[in-house]
Amino acid sequence: MQRFNNISDLTDPACLCKITGPITGIKRTTLSAIGFSGSVLERVEVNLQTGGIKNLILKYTRLENDWLSLRSKDMVGREGSLLSEAGLSGVWHCIHSPYIAFACENDATGLLMDDFTDYLFPDIREPIDILQEDLILNTIASLHATFWESSEIRKMKWLMQPQKYLDVLGPGEHTSDKTAAPPDKVRTSIHDGWNLAFQLLPVEINYFLKKPADEIFQYWNDLPVTLLHGDAKIANMAILPSQQVVMFDWTYIGWGPCGIELGWWLAVNSTRLARSKEDLISQYRFCLQSNLSFFIPEKTWTRMIQLAIVTGVMMMLWSKALGFRTATKRGIDEWEWWVTQLKTIVSTLRN
Repeated sequence: MQRFNNISDLTDPACLCKITGPITGIKRTTLSAIGFSGSVLERVEVNLQTGGIKNLILKYTRLENDWLSLRSKDMVGREGSLLSEAGLSGVWHCIHSPYIAFACENDATGLLMDDFTDYLFPDIREPIDILQEDLILNTIASLHATFWESSEIRKMKWLMQPQKYLDVLGPGEHTSDKTAAPPDKVRTSIHDGWNLAFQLLPVEINYFLKKPADEIFQYWNDLPVTLLHGDAKIANMAILPSQQVVMFDWTYIGWGPCGIELGWWLAVNSTRLARSKEDLISQYRFCLQSNLSFFIPEKTWTRMIQLAIVTGVMMMLWSKALGFRTATKRGIDEWEWWVTQLKTIVSTLRN
């Protein structure tokens, strides 16, 4: 991993040649990315003196313009901090790193990555192959096992705190939106989706969901914690011919119970799951326990799944409500699954 002094160095032939070898020219093309952050992506076509061409991807993020970073209280540029932190090098023993160089300047980060476009999943709302799902689940489980109950990650103050995952897309006003608002379409969808959800849900559920995130998380704050990717969605992954999993977009890297990661996975990838949610939860548990080499007590696991459901709800119930409004079978079934699980959890917590 090469760290450059300036972001401009990442596309300067005089600097980049230290990684690629002699360069005769560079062509940069702005890309239309899938996603809604404030980051800018470019394809960097590097013409080598040998006559070959090497394609790279440059990701540029300025914190003050990125609503997702600001909502999650990212003050340093977490992706750059991940690449700078020797204590997190174990991440790349579990996951194939896409990064080859980076640079940080004030509140901006530049990340230069290998171009894995050919290995990305297609942008469709259909299940992935079950063997691909198994590979990804085992990869994520190996990451969680590697940092299971690590005392070091709690000391890294720049990592995202567990309660922030419950807050970043949750209901209510976000003060950071005054300086870096979400795209209009996203902002409207989140606002309208939460309003609709509260119209559909019973009063006691509304009361629970409107609590501060810190207060909600207190029910599970004694669970084992680990390192979390924080945005484990299919669009942020690629599978190489070597069967290695690449994971991008570490903006939400943090620590917390693994149920947080699992809940986001279930909610954001709902149309991409190769098996039922219940079977996926069981498969992830199998992968996690295999990597940990010990059994997680049933009571602990039950509470971990409670947190997973609540995390998925707090981050994506607004989207499930909009899906319900379409009156499609998929939309109705998805809404009812999450609400049924949530009602059981809230009832359990009250007793």
